[in-house]
This record gives sequence, structure tokens and C-alpha cells, in this order.
Amino acid sequence: MPLTALPETPAHAQSSKRAALWRWIAAVTVGEAAGFAIAATFAVIVVSLALPDPWRYLVFVCAGAAEGATLGAAQLAGMSERRPHAPAWIGATTLGAAIAWSIGMLPSTLMLSLTSPLDIVVLVVGAFALLASIPVAQWLVIRHRAHAIRWIPVNMGAWAVGVLWTLAPSPIVDESTSSAVLIVVYVTAGLLMAATVASLTASTARRLFSSWNRGGDRDES
Repeated sequence: MPLTALPETPAHAQSSKRAALWRWIAAVTVGEAAGFAIAATFAVIVVSLALPDPWRYLVFVCAGAAEGATLGAAQLAGMSERRPHAPAWIGATTLGAAIAWSIGMLPSTLMLSLTSPLDIVVLVVGAFALLASIPVAQWLVIRHRAHAIRWIPVNMGAWAVGVLWTLAPSPIVDESTSSAVLIVVYVTAGLLMAATVASLTASTARRLFSSWNRGGDRDES
């Protein structure tokens, strides 16, 4: 006698959806925090050694790429189902993060000023491009999926909020702050940023990377 699957109860469905959310939040928080810690450590070393440009710029971009690779792998681990092709996803995230860091380093490298109207325009456009770099690169991998375009604005908004944590230490650190303290402060800021981004993207990630759609029914596509 063939066995048939029992219908899933609403309570079990809700439990499954909550599990998918928390899996994403936990994995992405740990992965992005670890990636940012790597980048922050490289940043502190570069500053301590007073490395000149263009080497300083290149090291920061490479550190950003390492952060992106770690984030991409963590996001894959946080997806319960419907994972995209792993090399493509990690590669896109690595590239997007490298672009983000290359843009983020331009104001200090080019010595842009908030007193110049032209520089302000460049900063605004650059900030928009920075926030879009990772989600646009990732969207190219999943663009064939229904509603995949929402991944871009959701992530841009999440990163816009999350990155504020990395600006918070600025008033309490300066040239006299020891390297050890700098690492602890910015790793903590990175952890808070990671948790913020993970939490704000969890719902969209569940809809795109699990078999549960908005209405709570299974999507078998």
C-alpha cells in the first residue's frame, strides 16, 4: 500500500516559516560579522603601517572582496531551499563587495569635500552605487525568478540602515586609539551591522529562497 504525505497543518507551516527566517538571520549575521571583522583587521593594519596609495586602496578592495565571499557563503547556508548556483552567487557577492569598497574608498582617496557642490553630487551618486553594488550583482544570478527585482531595494535599504553602525565609532576613536581597541570597536560595529542587515532582509530571502510564498502556500517552482 503506497504511503501518502499527510497535509501540513497551519501551525507546522508557521513553524517552518519562522525556522527559515531565523536560519537566515543567524547565518547571515555570523557570516557578515566574520567578513567585516576580516576587512576591519586589514584596515587597522593598513592604517598602522601608513601604507600609501595605490597599495592602501588595493588592500581595502581585496579586503572587501574577502568580506563579500564570506557573506555570499553565509547567505547560501542561510537559505533553506531553492539555493542559487553556489559559485555564481559567491562570485557575484565577492564582486559586488569589491565594487562597494572601491567606491567607499574614493572620497578619502580623492579628498572630496562637502563644501563643493560637485563633490556633494559625486558623493550622493557614489553612495547610491555603493548600496546597489551587492544586491544588483546578486540579482543578476536570480533574475529569472519571480519577484527577484525586490531583492535590490530591500537590500539597499537594509545596508543603508546597517552601515550606520560602522559610522558610530568615529566620535570615540582617533589616531591615538590602540590597534587592539580599534579592532574590538569596529568588530562590534560590524556585528551590529550584520544583525541589522540579516534581520531586514530575512522576510524577502524567505520568499525568494524557500518554498514558501507570501500566502503561506508551497511554491514548487
